[in-house]
Amino acid sequence: MLQINDLVLLLTELEEQGVEKSSQYIKTLLTSNSQKTLFDTLKFINDNRPFDIAQFYERVRKNHNEKKSPLYKNIVKDVVSVEEVITTLHAYLLQVNLYSKHVEDKPMFFKHARAEEVSRVLNNYYKNFEIKEALKILSLLKADLLTFEHISGRR
Repeated sequence: MLQINDLVLLLTELEEQGVEKSSQYIKTLLTSNSQKTLFDTLKFINDNRPFDIAQFYERVRKNHNEKKSPLYKNIVKDVVSVEEVITTLHAYLLQVNLYSKHVEDKPMFFKHARAEEVSRVLNNYYKNFEIKEALKILSLLKADLLTFEHISGRR
């Protein structure tokens, strides 16, 4: 997911492009640790320079609405079976990889999409068949998805 350093870099980039209020957001972000500050900063950045990960989640949602893919539903709902959790994580990684063809900064997109974390969890599942980590990462993906829906005004 996005870290404070990522947000500061993005705000600095916006400031260099002449976007007003960027420096104010940098100061606020560095002096405040509140969730509201983070949320407001994410919204400001996304309004001025849409996040690749936000656009990815929007595409996942659109594919679900057009009945092309159940991935969105499987991320957002409470999962019932172990097989469904593992299948959802594999489908998610595949979609992340396919979507990465459309992004400029692949390493940043993979980081924000938690691709390495998801692949590590899947690798560990195949070693020890422990589902707890898979459930945790799925709940983090759900939180990320819902956060980006909130900042884009979907929820």
